[in-house]
Order: sequence, then structure tokens, then C-alpha cells
Amino acid sequence: MEEQTPHSSLPGLEESEQSSLVEHTIDDALKLSGFGKVQIILSFISGVGMMTVLNETVGMSIILPVAQCDLHLSTWEKGIIAGSIYLGIMFASYFWGYLADTRGRQLILKYALFATSFFGAISCLATGFVSLLVLRFLTGVCVAAPASTVYAYLGEFTTPSRRSQMLSFASVWGGVGIVYASLVGWWILSYDWAFVISDSFEFKPWRLLFIINTLPAFLNGIAFCFCPESPKFLVSQGRNEEALEVLKMVYKLNKGTANVDGYEVTNLRLDAEDALALEQNGNNSGGLLKSMVQQILPIVKLPYLIYFIICCVHNIGAFAIYGGLGLWLPDIMNHIFSGSSSVLGMGICAILQQNGPQANGGELCDDEIETFLYTGTSGLMSIIQGLVFSIILRIVNPKIMIIFNFTFAGFCGVALQYISNSYVETALFCLEIVFAGYCVVLVNANVVNIFTTKFRAMAIAMTNVFGRLSGFLATAVIGPLMIGNCNDTFAILSAFLFICCSLTFFLP
Repeated sequence: MEEQTPHSSLPGLEESEQSSLVEHTIDDALKLSGFGKVQIILSFISGVGMMTVLNETVGMSIILPVAQCDLHLSTWEKGIIAGSIYLGIMFASYFWGYLADTRGRQLILKYALFATSFFGAISCLATGFVSLLVLRFLTGVCVAAPASTVYAYLGEFTTPSRRSQMLSFASVWGGVGIVYASLVGWWILSYDWAFVISDSFEFKPWRLLFIINTLPAFLNGIAFCFCPESPKFLVSQGRNEEALEVLKMVYKLNKGTANVDGYEVTNLRLDAEDALALEQNGNNSGGLLKSMVQQILPIVKLPYLIYFIICCVHNIGAFAIYGGLGLWLPDIMNHIFSGSSSVLGMGICAILQQNGPQANGGELCDDEIETFLYTGTSGLMSIIQGLVFSIILRIVNPKIMIIFNFTFAGFCGVALQYISNSYVETALFCLEIVFAGYCVVLVNANVVNIFTTKFRAMAIAMTNVFGRLSGFLATAVIGPLMIGNCNDTFAILSAFLFICCSLTFFLP
């Protein structure tokens, strides 16, 4: 017995040494870090990042009906300018996705948000079609980063079981962005002042609106300066010690403790899929171009290629409605509620075709026409839908939600062709845009779940390239098409939504 006494503590020591050698995956480490303040705060900050995209796009749709009077814009020119931000996002998404996957999510987000606020603000200095087109394109180039990278950033701070739910909560801020743009538009455009700078330039309320709309992007950039880098990204880059420090910070804040004595994680390793992807792709050495090609190659290999194509088609359908049709909402509401007794009891297509020739003239070019209420209504619908669906997503598979949203949006588009009550038309219009728009969130959440950490931001960016291209083309052509071939336009858009719905069954 006496000989065994000196060794009585060895089992405890051995157990301690073994626990220190245990390696945890990031998802396991996040579970042990708990769910609480960090995820809620980052959901708020990431949500404001999503909000900045809506501020720039929806804000532009509110500014254009007023700015057209001073800049002498035609229907085609308004469509191209409204869609130029999507063109900028499409043009830059691949590059931002590459940088986010190789340089870091947080780093890219803060600089891109500051650049967005800069170009968004100086858009107020535009003097004509060309200058406004260039400035909105550059704003789109910069806002492309938060448009996609925030999904990867927030998703990597949450466990798979809560990921779709937290992304859904964050998406509520998209609705807040629509309401924000509508309210400040209503407020600012109610004034009728003008500062004469020169014979050819007057600073009017609609110019001030550019600055106010982009203010959240600047504040969001400041907020991201104080946010940590994604621990999943850090581990994928071999920076395990930094990732462990981030996870310890998450643990302390979530648990409300000053130390990490109860945190079991001491070593980190890649998830099996991430480790395999890293092994197959190497270290991305060999120059920028080769590195960018290597970054996308795994995405276009089976089985990922099939999932990638389906997600691209989903985003094409969602953005055609949410981005294309949505940006024409204020103009279409101007036509429906123009005060003309001749449009009473008429369907939306009959109204648009009757007012079509007036659209390029001065009759609807009126600063006093208030369509902010209807744009704000769609924003409120987005907020309510986001909150309700965030709760539902805790128990319902995101695939089912995608199917439901695409189907409902499609039926709204079909019903719009047969309704003649102005208020019902407005409600259906808003519902179609809101439900199609929520599919963007669900698709991005699916991409986060399907693709590995090393290519996640790139996959989100690439699916959004096709989505934004769809938004740009739809914005440019939907206005003129609805005036000339309204019923066919609604039918084609609704049919495409039903196709998107059916493709969802092939996702994992």
C-alpha cells in the first residue's frame, strides 16, 4: 500500500494530459462556447451589413422618380441606373469572395463598407445619366462584399443547428433597410429647398438622400473594426492559436465569466470536409490568377457542381423578382395611385399599358407623389416574415421553406393578372417581392451549409453573381416590358419561380 501512495494522483494527471491533447473541430468548440451574447451581437452587426445593400438599392428606386426630373432620364435610363448597382455587385463578387476566403471575412467587410459609404455619398454630385451610372456602379462594386460575405461571417460563429435561424434573424435588417429608406425618403423629399451651386447644379433634397441612405454603411464599417475574425477562417489558414483566442472570448462573453477555466477546448483541428478540401487544393500558391482559379475549381466539381447550379438558378429567380420587380415598385405604385379616375377598377397591366406613353413625359414626374408608404409596407412585411420564419426554422428544414416561399411568390404573380382592386394589387405585389426576397436568405444559408469553409465565401459570391446579373437585367427590361407585354412578363416570372421550387428537391 505504501509503495502505491506516491502514485495515487497519476490517474488524474494522465486524464488531464489526455484532455489537453484532444483536438476539437470548430463546430464542437462553438457548442462548448455556448450560444448567447456574441451570436446576438454579431447577428445585429451582420444584419446591418445586409441592410446597407437594401439601403443602396431600394433607396435608389425612391430617388429615381424624383431625380429624373432634374437629370432628364428616360424609362430605359432609369432602369439601367437602378440596375447598375447589381452590375457592380456582379462584377466584383468573385474578387471579394476570393479575398474573403484568403485574406479574411472581417478585414474585407470593414474596408468594403467604408468604400461603399464613400461612393454612396458622392453619388449626390452626379450631374447626368453617365456620372450617376458610374457612381452607382462603383457603389455596387464595394457593396458586393457585405452583400455576400456577411452570410459566411455570421454562419461561422454559429453551430449548424442554429445557422439558418441566425441568418434569418439577421435578414430581418433587410426589411429594416427598406423601412429606413422609405421613412427618410418620405421625410427628406417632403422639403422643397434648393441650394444653387452653379448654373448647371442645384443641391436638392434628393441629393441629400444619397448621404443619409449610405450612413448605416459607414457606421457598420466602424462596428466591424471591433469584431473578431471568423474562427473557422483562422483554422482553415492554420492560425489555430488565434482561433482559440477568439473562441475563448466567445466563451467568456456567452457564459458571463472572467476566465476560461471551464472551457475544455485546448486544441483545434479542421472538420473532415475542410481538411480534405485543403489537401486537394494545396496552399493556393503560384500567383494571384492561379490562386483564384484553384479557389473556384472545387466548386465546379461533382457533387458540388449540381448544388452550385441549383443555388444559382434559385438566386436568378429570387433576384429577378426581389431586385428587378422590386426596384420598379415605387414607379408602378405611382401609376396605380396616380389619382386618375380612368384607372379605377382596372387591372395592373391595363393601368401600365394605358399610362405607358406618359412615363417618359412630365405627367408622372412629380416630387409630391408619395409611394413611400407602399415601399415601407413591403419592408414591414419583410421584418414580420423574417421574425416568424426565424422561429419556424428552428424546427423546419430550410428546403421546405424555400419550396413554400417560391411557390407562394409564384401564385402571387399569377393572381396579379386577374385582380382589379388597387389595394389588393399592392398587397400581392409586396407579398411576391417579400417572399421571393426571403429566398435569397434561405439560398445563402443553404450555401453556407453545403460548401466547406475554404470555399464558402467564394461559393456565396459566385451564386450571387448570377443573382445580381438577373437583378440587373430584370431591372433594365422589366419596366419597358410591363408596359408593352405585361401579362406575358408576369407569366414568365411566375413560371420561373415554380421551376426554382421544383429544383429544390435535388438539394442535400
